[in-house]
Amino acid sequence: MLEYENIAYIDLQKTGSSTIKSVLADMLDEDEIYRRAHKGIYEEFDQSKLCFVSVREPLSLYISLFNFGVGNRLGGLFKTLRRKGFEDIFEPTRDAFERWLEFVLDPDNASLLRRDYGKSPCNSIGLLSFRLLYMSVPNSLDRLRKSKFQEPDQIRQLLRKGLYDDHVRLENLGGDLFAFLSRHSTKLRLRRPLTTVEDLTAMIPVRNPSPKVSGLNPDSVSPELRQRVREREWLFYEAFGYDTDPKGRPPKSLSPEAVPSAGDDVSSRAARKQE
Repeated sequence: MLEYENIAYIDLQKTGSSTIKSVLADMLDEDEIYRRAHKGIYEEFDQSKLCFVSVREPLSLYISLFNFGVGNRLGGLFKTLRRKGFEDIFEPTRDAFERWLEFVLDPDNASLLRRDYGKSPCNSIGLLSFRLLYMSVPNSLDRLRKSKFQEPDQIRQLLRKGLYDDHVRLENLGGDLFAFLSRHSTKLRLRRPLTTVEDLTAMIPVRNPSPKVSGLNPDSVSPELRQRVREREWLFYEAFGYDTDPKGRPPKSLSPEAVPSAGDDVSSRAARKQE
Protein backbone atom coordinates (compact mmCIF):
# COMPACT_ATOMS: atom_id res chain seq x y z
CA MET A 1 0.00 0.00 0.00
CA LEU A 2 1.14 3.54 -0.78
CA GLU A 3 -0.41 6.48 1.07
CA TYR A 4 -0.11 10.23 0.55
CA GLU A 5 -1.81 13.06 2.44
CA ASN A 6 -5.02 12.90 0.40
CA ILE A 7 -4.92 9.61 -1.46
CA ALA A 8 -4.01 5.96 -0.95
CA TYR A 9 -3.21 3.25 -3.47
CA ILE A 10 -3.69 -0.51 -2.98
CA ASP A 11 -0.97 -2.09 -5.12
CA LEU A 12 -1.99 -5.61 -6.14
CA GLN A 13 0.99 -7.50 -7.54
CA LYS A 14 1.67 -7.41 -11.30
CA THR A 15 -1.04 -4.86 -12.08
CA GLY A 16 1.24 -2.00 -13.16
CA SER A 17 1.95 -0.93 -9.59
CA SER A 18 5.52 0.30 -10.20
CA THR A 19 4.29 2.46 -13.08
CA ILE A 20 1.39 3.87 -11.05
CA LYS A 21 3.68 4.72 -8.13
CA SER A 22 6.02 6.54 -10.52
CA VAL A 23 3.14 8.59 -11.98
CA LEU A 24 1.82 9.47 -8.51
CA ALA A 25 5.28 10.58 -7.36
CA ASP A 26 5.57 12.79 -10.45
CA MET A 27 2.05 14.24 -10.29
CA LEU A 28 1.35 14.72 -6.58
CA ASP A 29 2.69 17.63 -4.56
CA GLU A 30 1.98 15.76 -1.32
CA ASP A 31 4.01 14.11 1.42
CA GLU A 32 4.25 10.34 1.42
CA ILE A 33 2.82 8.97 4.68
CA TYR A 34 3.12 5.20 4.36
CA ARG A 35 4.66 2.68 1.95
CA ARG A 36 4.74 -1.11 2.17
CA ALA A 37 4.69 -2.85 -1.16
CA HIS A 38 1.79 -5.26 -1.68
CA LYS A 39 0.65 -5.10 1.94
CA GLY A 40 -2.93 -4.58 3.05
CA ILE A 41 -4.76 -1.82 4.90
CA TYR A 42 -2.94 -1.09 8.14
CA GLU A 43 -4.70 -0.65 11.46
CA GLU A 44 -4.35 3.15 11.80
CA PHE A 45 -5.34 3.91 8.20
CA ASP A 46 -7.82 6.79 7.84
CA GLN A 47 -10.75 4.99 6.22
CA SER A 48 -12.30 8.25 5.00
CA LYS A 49 -9.35 8.86 2.68
CA LEU A 50 -9.73 8.54 -1.09
CA CYS A 51 -8.40 5.13 -2.10
CA PHE A 52 -8.03 3.18 -5.35
CA VAL A 53 -6.77 -0.21 -6.51
CA SER A 54 -5.17 -1.43 -9.75
CA VAL A 55 -6.42 -4.62 -11.41
CA ARG A 56 -5.75 -6.96 -14.32
CA GLU A 57 -7.51 -9.86 -16.03
CA PRO A 58 -6.78 -12.86 -13.76
CA LEU A 59 -5.36 -15.32 -16.30
CA SER A 60 -3.05 -12.63 -17.66
CA LEU A 61 -2.07 -11.83 -14.09
CA TYR A 62 -1.23 -15.47 -13.37
CA ILE A 63 0.91 -15.58 -16.52
CA SER A 64 2.76 -12.45 -15.38
CA LEU A 65 3.41 -13.96 -11.94
CA PHE A 66 4.81 -17.09 -13.58
CA ASN A 67 6.97 -15.15 -16.05
CA PHE A 68 8.38 -13.06 -13.19
CA GLY A 69 9.30 -16.19 -11.26
CA VAL A 70 10.81 -17.98 -14.27
CA GLY A 71 12.65 -15.04 -15.82
CA ASN A 72 13.70 -13.04 -12.76
CA ARG A 73 13.64 -15.71 -10.02
CA LEU A 74 11.82 -13.08 -8.00
CA GLY A 75 8.39 -12.39 -6.53
CA GLY A 76 6.76 -13.38 -3.27
CA LEU A 77 5.05 -16.44 -4.75
CA PHE A 78 8.28 -17.70 -6.36
CA LYS A 79 10.27 -17.22 -3.14
CA THR A 80 7.60 -18.96 -1.06
CA LEU A 81 7.50 -22.00 -3.33
CA ARG A 82 11.29 -22.14 -3.63
CA ARG A 83 11.63 -22.07 0.14
CA LYS A 84 9.21 -25.02 0.36
CA GLY A 85 11.05 -27.06 -2.25
CA PHE A 86 8.92 -26.37 -5.34
CA GLU A 87 11.32 -24.24 -7.37
CA ASP A 88 11.49 -26.91 -10.08
CA ILE A 89 7.91 -26.17 -11.19
CA PHE A 90 9.14 -22.83 -12.57
CA GLU A 91 10.39 -23.92 -16.00
CA PRO A 92 10.29 -21.70 -19.12
CA THR A 93 7.70 -23.66 -21.09
CA ARG A 94 3.96 -23.38 -21.68
CA ASP A 95 3.42 -26.92 -20.37
CA ALA A 96 5.27 -26.02 -17.16
CA PHE A 97 2.99 -23.00 -16.75
CA GLU A 98 -0.09 -25.19 -17.00
CA ARG A 99 1.33 -27.56 -14.37
CA TRP A 100 2.18 -24.58 -12.16
CA LEU A 101 -1.28 -23.09 -12.66
CA GLU A 102 -2.99 -26.37 -11.75
CA PHE A 103 -0.86 -26.45 -8.59
CA VAL A 104 -1.73 -22.86 -7.63
CA LEU A 105 -5.46 -23.29 -8.34
CA ASP A 106 -5.73 -26.46 -6.23
CA PRO A 107 -7.27 -25.60 -2.82
CA ASP A 108 -5.26 -28.44 -1.29
CA ASN A 109 -2.11 -26.37 -1.91
CA ALA A 110 -3.44 -23.14 -0.42
CA SER A 111 -1.33 -23.33 2.75
CA LEU A 112 1.80 -23.81 0.64
CA LEU A 113 1.10 -20.54 -1.17
CA ARG A 114 0.33 -18.57 1.98
CA ARG A 115 -0.55 -19.88 5.43
CA ASP A 116 -3.37 -17.35 5.89
CA TYR A 117 -4.82 -18.36 2.52
CA GLY A 118 -5.01 -21.95 3.74
CA LYS A 119 -7.05 -20.76 6.73
CA SER A 120 -9.43 -18.77 4.52
CA PRO A 121 -12.35 -20.08 2.40
CA CYS A 122 -9.79 -21.35 -0.12
CA ASN A 123 -12.30 -23.84 -1.51
CA SER A 124 -14.48 -20.87 -2.54
CA ILE A 125 -11.96 -18.36 -3.94
CA GLY A 126 -8.64 -18.38 -5.76
CA LEU A 127 -5.38 -16.79 -4.65
CA LEU A 128 -5.94 -13.53 -6.55
CA SER A 129 -9.40 -13.02 -5.03
CA PHE A 130 -7.93 -13.77 -1.60
CA ARG A 131 -5.25 -11.13 -2.19
CA LEU A 132 -7.92 -8.59 -3.18
CA LEU A 133 -9.84 -9.23 0.04
CA TYR A 134 -6.71 -9.36 2.19
CA MET A 135 -5.35 -6.06 0.89
CA SER A 136 -8.53 -3.99 0.66
CA VAL A 137 -10.79 -5.10 3.55
CA PRO A 138 -9.85 -4.07 7.12
CA ASN A 139 -9.28 -7.03 9.45
CA SER A 140 -9.89 -9.30 6.47
CA LEU A 141 -7.74 -12.19 7.71
CA ASP A 142 -9.71 -12.44 10.95
CA ARG A 143 -12.98 -12.16 9.04
CA LEU A 144 -11.99 -14.81 6.49
CA ARG A 145 -11.17 -17.35 9.18
CA LYS A 146 -14.79 -17.26 10.31
CA SER A 147 -16.83 -20.10 8.88
CA LYS A 148 -19.66 -17.81 7.80
CA PHE A 149 -17.55 -16.49 4.90
CA GLN A 150 -17.88 -19.54 2.66
CA GLU A 151 -20.82 -18.88 0.32
CA PRO A 152 -20.53 -16.53 -2.70
CA ASP A 153 -23.03 -13.99 -1.36
CA GLN A 154 -21.19 -13.85 1.96
CA ILE A 155 -17.88 -13.30 0.19
CA ARG A 156 -19.44 -10.60 -2.00
CA GLN A 157 -20.72 -8.90 1.13
CA LEU A 158 -17.22 -8.95 2.61
CA LEU A 159 -15.71 -7.38 -0.52
CA ARG A 160 -18.21 -4.52 -0.22
CA LYS A 161 -16.31 -3.51 2.91
CA GLY A 162 -13.21 -2.94 0.80
CA LEU A 163 -11.86 0.58 1.19
CA TYR A 164 -11.15 1.38 -2.46
CA ASP A 165 -13.43 3.97 -4.04
CA ASP A 166 -12.30 3.27 -7.59
CA HIS A 167 -10.06 1.08 -9.72
CA VAL A 168 -7.76 1.41 -12.72
CA ARG A 169 -7.17 -1.40 -15.22
CA LEU A 170 -3.75 -2.34 -16.53
CA GLU A 171 -5.46 -2.90 -19.91
CA ASN A 172 -6.19 0.86 -20.14
CA LEU A 173 -3.76 2.26 -17.62
CA GLY A 174 -3.16 5.74 -19.07
CA GLY A 175 -6.84 6.42 -19.75
CA ASP A 176 -8.06 5.08 -16.42
CA LEU A 177 -5.43 6.96 -14.42
CA PHE A 178 -6.26 10.19 -16.23
CA ALA A 179 -9.99 9.74 -15.61
CA PHE A 180 -9.40 8.91 -11.94
CA LEU A 181 -7.09 11.88 -11.29
CA SER A 182 -9.37 14.23 -13.25
CA ARG A 183 -12.42 13.22 -11.28
CA HIS A 184 -10.70 13.71 -7.94
CA SER A 185 -8.39 16.61 -8.84
CA THR A 186 -10.10 19.00 -6.40
CA LYS A 187 -9.22 16.65 -3.51
CA LEU A 188 -5.54 16.37 -4.47
CA ARG A 189 -2.55 18.70 -4.62
CA LEU A 190 -1.09 18.32 -8.11
CA ARG A 191 2.31 19.56 -9.23
CA ARG A 192 0.89 20.49 -12.62
CA PRO A 193 -2.56 20.68 -14.24
CA LEU A 194 -3.98 17.63 -15.96
CA THR A 195 -4.18 18.29 -19.67
CA THR A 196 -4.85 15.25 -21.86
CA VAL A 197 -4.74 11.49 -21.66
CA GLU A 198 -1.88 11.55 -24.16
CA ASP A 199 0.18 13.88 -21.97
CA LEU A 200 -0.32 11.69 -18.91
CA THR A 201 0.44 8.52 -20.87
CA ALA A 202 3.67 10.11 -22.13
CA MET A 203 4.75 10.46 -18.49
CA ILE A 204 4.53 6.71 -17.93
CA PRO A 205 8.10 5.42 -17.81
CA VAL A 206 9.26 2.80 -20.28
CA ARG A 207 10.37 -0.21 -18.26
CA ASN A 208 12.20 -3.33 -19.22
CA PRO A 209 9.55 -6.08 -19.15
CA SER A 210 10.19 -9.37 -17.41
CA PRO A 211 11.39 -12.15 -19.75
CA LYS A 212 8.40 -14.01 -21.17
CA VAL A 213 7.98 -17.70 -21.80
CA SER A 214 7.83 -18.21 -25.56
CA GLY A 215 4.35 -18.99 -26.82
CA LEU A 216 2.67 -18.37 -23.46
CA ASN A 217 -0.36 -16.07 -23.60
CA PRO A 218 -3.99 -16.33 -22.46
CA ASP A 219 -5.12 -17.78 -25.80
CA SER A 220 -2.49 -20.53 -25.68
CA VAL A 221 -3.70 -21.87 -22.32
CA SER A 222 -5.96 -24.90 -22.57
CA PRO A 223 -9.72 -24.17 -22.52
CA GLU A 224 -10.10 -26.39 -19.45
CA LEU A 225 -7.59 -24.35 -17.45
CA ARG A 226 -9.03 -21.04 -18.65
CA GLN A 227 -12.40 -22.17 -17.37
CA ARG A 228 -10.82 -23.31 -14.12
CA VAL A 229 -9.33 -19.86 -13.59
CA ARG A 230 -12.76 -18.28 -14.14
CA GLU A 231 -14.32 -20.65 -11.65
CA ARG A 232 -11.69 -20.11 -8.95
CA GLU A 233 -11.37 -16.34 -9.48
CA TRP A 234 -15.09 -15.67 -9.94
CA LEU A 235 -14.97 -12.83 -7.39
CA PHE A 236 -12.20 -10.98 -9.21
CA TYR A 237 -13.83 -11.47 -12.62
CA GLU A 238 -17.18 -10.31 -11.29
CA ALA A 239 -15.92 -7.35 -9.22
CA PHE A 240 -14.17 -5.66 -12.15
CA GLY A 241 -16.23 -6.81 -15.13
CA TYR A 242 -13.73 -9.27 -16.59
CA ASP A 243 -16.52 -11.83 -16.71
CA THR A 244 -18.15 -9.89 -19.55
CA ASP A 245 -15.26 -7.93 -21.13
CA PRO A 246 -11.62 -9.05 -21.50
CA LYS A 247 -10.57 -5.46 -20.74
CA GLY A 248 -12.78 -5.28 -17.67
CA ARG A 249 -15.39 -2.80 -16.57
CA PRO A 250 -14.37 0.86 -16.93
CA PRO A 251 -13.97 2.51 -13.52
CA LYS A 252 -16.86 4.64 -12.36
CA SER A 253 -14.67 7.70 -12.81
CA LEU A 254 -15.31 7.29 -16.55
CA SER A 255 -19.05 7.62 -16.02
CA PRO A 256 -20.39 11.19 -15.62
CA GLU A 257 -23.48 10.02 -13.77
CA ALA A 258 -21.24 8.34 -11.19
CA VAL A 259 -19.80 11.62 -9.91
CA PRO A 260 -20.89 11.87 -6.26
CA SER A 261 -23.39 14.47 -5.20
CA ALA A 262 -22.70 17.01 -2.46
CA GLY A 263 -24.15 14.60 0.09
CA ASP A 264 -22.07 11.64 -1.06
CA ASP A 265 -18.49 12.55 -0.22
CA VAL A 266 -15.63 10.20 0.50
CA SER A 267 -16.31 10.25 4.25
CA SER A 268 -19.90 9.09 3.87
CA ARG A 269 -18.86 6.29 1.52
CA ALA A 270 -16.26 5.10 4.03
CA ALA A 271 -18.86 5.09 6.77
CA ARG A 272 -21.13 2.86 4.68
CA LYS A 273 -18.25 0.43 4.09
CA GLN A 274 -17.95 -0.15 7.81
CA GLU A 275 -21.64 -0.96 8.31
